Amino acid sequence: MEYLLVLLHVALIWMLAVATPGANVLLTINTALHYNRKLAKYSAFGVSTSILLWSLFGCTGLVILLSHFPALFNVMKIVGGSYLLYLGMRQILSTRKAKQLDKGLHTSEVMLPSSRKVFMSAFITSILNTKTGFFVVSLFSVSMPENITIPMVIAIMLTMSGITLCWHMFLATAFSHRAAKSVYARISSIMDYVTGGLFTLFGIKVMAS
Repeated sequence: MEYLLVLLHVALIWMLAVATPGANVLLTINTALHYNRKLAKYSAFGVSTSILLWSLFGCTGLVILLSHFPALFNVMKIVGGSYLLYLGMRQILSTRKAKQLDKGLHTSEVMLPSSRKVFMSAFITSILNTKTGFFVVSLFSVSMPENITIPMVIAIMLTMSGITLCWHMFLATAFSHRAAKSVYARISSIMDYVTGGLFTLFGIKVMAS
């Protein structure tokens, strides 16, 4: 019974955390709007896989251990923030170039990235996001029983990863829908600039946190 209560506690807190707008959510939405549902689902798989690792780090105490080494966390923040800055600037420059060529990024002339590239981009974005690490630290500091077992570790990992996967699959489906793409087609340039700006802001925020 205690373990069920722990899992319920983890699930409730993580559902709130995973739905919080951030780089992971933005990346899946952006992929769904720009490309298609299939690629957006690979983004969902990338994020959920990284959460599987983050939850393992949390269960084993590695995240808490890392928090006692500020230099290492600072390196992670710089690398993760720089990657988000790269995504943001790339989006802005691509949008500007497409506008100059009088082409929309939503047209069929755009080359689709490989599913592996989308998966890795989502995985790297999430695994380098120290905000995710802070969420995990907070979650495990209030939810973990004193004597945690291997089955409990596996159950928590699957719970957190499963919730993440379900949410991002929902985003992939909702924002790849024809109605969403129709709205996006009318304001694609503005949306792409906004998306690029948000990635840039997320990067700065991660490095400054």
